Amino acid sequence: MENIIFNMAKSFIERAEILSKATLGRTATDEEIKLLKQKFDSKLPDWYYFLISELPLIHMEIGWQDEDKEVQYIEILTPKDMIDESYNAYPGIPILNKGYICIGIDPSGSGDPYFINFNNPEYPVFQIYHDSGDQPEEILSRGREKVTDSLRELFENGIILE
Repeated sequence: MENIIFNMAKSFIERAEILSKATLGRTATDEEIKLLKQKFDSKLPDWYYFLISELPLIHMEIGWQDEDKEVQYIEILTPKDMIDESYNAYPGIPILNKGYICIGIDPSGSGDPYFINFNNPEYPVFQIYHDSGDQPEEILSRGREKVTDSLRELFENGIILE
């Protein structure tokens, strides 16, 4: 699965590059990867470190269609912001131990973060609302919207910001 995710992400980057190099983000630095490993340890799989260190995803915006067929965007966070949203902010704090790690933010202004459930082998992506509660069960039952069934699917069907 991890190789498929990498290949889909690489293909997404290549599609974006054809439109405009300005749509590309940047890669994570060695220092940022070290910081992530120190903080998340085994909560974040090695393939994710590799993904963001090899492909210019940080600060890139990836579009997806919501249930109303509106295009929403995920801005991929820097490692520092991933840590901050997962360890120091709600809804990240209560759901971290359930396998949810913040990987993105809504750049349109709502600020509602995006999480991957790294405990699920498909790595589904969710937008989780700030005002959805402070208990993991409450947040995960009523305060999230599934973006895609898998991270692979996000890259495969991702809409490129023009």
